[in-house]
Amino acid sequence: MHRSWHVIAVLCLVTSVAYLARTDIAVAQERMAPALGLSMADMGAITAWAFQLSYALLQLPCALAGERFGARRTLALALAGTSLASIVTGLMPESIATGTLIATRILLGVSQAAIFPVVALAVSQFVAREQRVGAMAMAISAASLGAAIAPLLMAPVMESYGWRTVFVVSGVLGAAAAIACAVLMPGARTRNDTVPVQRLADLLDGTRTLLRNASLRWLALAYLLHSAVLFVFIFWFFRYLTEGRGFTVLASGVWASLPNIAGVVCAPIIGAGADRLGRRIGSARARRRVAMACLAGVAVSALVGAIAPGAVLAILALSLSSGFVNGAESPFFTTATALGSANPGAAAGLLNLMGNLGGVLSIWLVPRMADAWGWNATIGFWAAVAFTAALLWLLVREPEPTPDGSVRSAGGEAAGAEAISPSAA
Repeated sequence: MHRSWHVIAVLCLVTSVAYLARTDIAVAQERMAPALGLSMADMGAITAWAFQLSYALLQLPCALAGERFGARRTLALALAGTSLASIVTGLMPESIATGTLIATRILLGVSQAAIFPVVALAVSQFVAREQRVGAMAMAISAASLGAAIAPLLMAPVMESYGWRTVFVVSGVLGAAAAIACAVLMPGARTRNDTVPVQRLADLLDGTRTLLRNASLRWLALAYLLHSAVLFVFIFWFFRYLTEGRGFTVLASGVWASLPNIAGVVCAPIIGAGADRLGRRIGSARARRRVAMACLAGVAVSALVGAIAPGAVLAILALSLSSGFVNGAESPFFTTATALGSANPGAAAGLLNLMGNLGGVLSIWLVPRMADAWGWNATIGFWAAVAFTAALLWLLVREPEPTPDGSVRSAGGEAAGAEAISPSAA
C-alpha cells in the first residue's frame, strides 16, 4: 500500500504540471494574440491543429512506448519535452512568431501525448484493482488542480511581467517535475495482474486485437464526446468570462479557476464512491453507472449555466458541470484498461486518441459557434453532446467476474465476443 501511494503522489505531480503547462496559453493569449497580430480564431486554429491534433495522433505510439520502456522514463521524457516547448514559446522572436508558435505547440502535443495513457498504465501496474478508479481520479484531480492554478498564477504574472514570462515559468516547472519523476518514480515494470512487458511486435498484435473490441470502440466514441465538452472548459472558459460575461483579465483569472477547482474536489470523491459502489455491485457496473450519472449531471448543470441571468450563478453552474466532467474521467480510463487488460497502456492510448480528436473539434468549433450563435447557445449545444455520451455507455459491455468464476458483462448477461478482453479473445 505504501508503494501504491508513493506512485500515486508522483503521478499527481506529473499530471498537475502537465496540465498547468498546456492551460497557460488560455491566459497568455489575451496579451499574446494582439502582440503577435493574431485573432482569437487564429489562436484556436493553432491550438486545435498544432497542439491538439499532434497530441491526439501520438496517443497510441506514446502508449506503446510506455508499455515498452516503462512509465518512469516515458513520463520524465514527456515532461522534459513540455519544458522545452514552453521555454521556446516564451523566448521566440516576433519576426517568426507564428511559425515558431506552431512548432512549439506541435512539440508540446507530442511531448504530452504520453501523459494520460502512461499514467493509466502505471495505475494498472502498481495499484490494486479495487482502488484503481480512486487512484486514477486522484491523478485527474491533480490535473484539474494544475489547470486551476494556471489562471490564478499566470494572470498576475502576465500583467506584471508580460505574456512571455508565463511560458518561461511553465518551462521551469516542467523541468523540475521531469527531474522529480526520474528520481522518484519506481522503475519496476511488473504488474499486479497482467502479463509482463512485451516485445514491440506483440504490442502491435495486441493493439490490433483491441481495435476489434466493440465495447472499447463504443467507449472511445463516448469519450470523444465527453472530451469535446471537457476542452470547452479548458480552452475557452477564460474567454467566455471576458467576452460573454464582461469580466476583466484579472477577475477572469480568479473566476476561471473555479471549474478546475470543482474538478479537483469532485474527481476524487466520485472516484472513491465508484470504488466503494464497485465492492457492492461489481466494479464494471459501478463504473458505468457513475459515468452515466456524471455525464447527465454535466448536461443539466451546463444548461442551467447557459440560461442563468446572473454571471455568478452561471459560473457556479458551469463549474459544477466541469466537476462532473472530471468525475467521469476515471471510469472511462479504468474501464478501457479493464477491457484491454493484456495491453492496458495501448487501450488507454486508443481511448485518449479519440478523446483528443474530440478536443480538436471543440477547440476549433467553439469560437466560431460563439460568433454565430452567442455563448449561451454554444454552451447548450455542448450540454446535449454530454448527454449523448452518457447514452453511449449503455452499449459498453465489460466482463465482470462472478463468484463461480465465470465472466459476465456489466449489464449482467453472459459476455459476448466483443466484451471479452484481448487477452481472452
